[in-house]
Amino acid sequence: MSKILSASILSVPEVIIVNDNINDLTVVVEIEFHDLDLTLKMEYYLHVFVYDIHGEVDAPLILPNWDESKLAPISLDRKDEYLGVSSQKILAINKRETIQLPMQLKLGKMTKLSSHFTKKLEVFATMTPAIGQASKWSEPFESRIEL
Repeated sequence: MSKILSASILSVPEVIIVNDNINDLTVVVEIEFHDLDLTLKMEYYLHVFVYDIHGEVDAPLILPNWDESKLAPISLDRKDEYLGVSSQKILAINKRETIQLPMQLKLGKMTKLSSHFTKKLEVFATMTPAIGQASKWSEPFESRIEL
């Protein structure tokens, strides 16, 4: 099983202009693979989710599905603001890997949740193996109720 050693953001703008359409940044993830991963040349999908944190960090509930994992946050106080996701397929070849994922986010977009003073960006990184657990919610079904 792989291990995520760190996740960080490069090039976070010091000042964000309100309604600025696109901000380029790079997420860097350091990964260490288990010896068995290397022997089997395991495939993973790395998913990085970027949030603007408002108070306590929302607890992540991961719904793993190899190439399209979802993250459902469980809010502890004010709901964190989802800003974007990036994903990349990874093959376990080297013991340690540094993955750089370029992202374009609309950091200047203001919502009801947004602070008008600062953005506190954090990245949540997760890896889903090609052979492992898979999860998915159905689409909602509706029926009318009659008396």
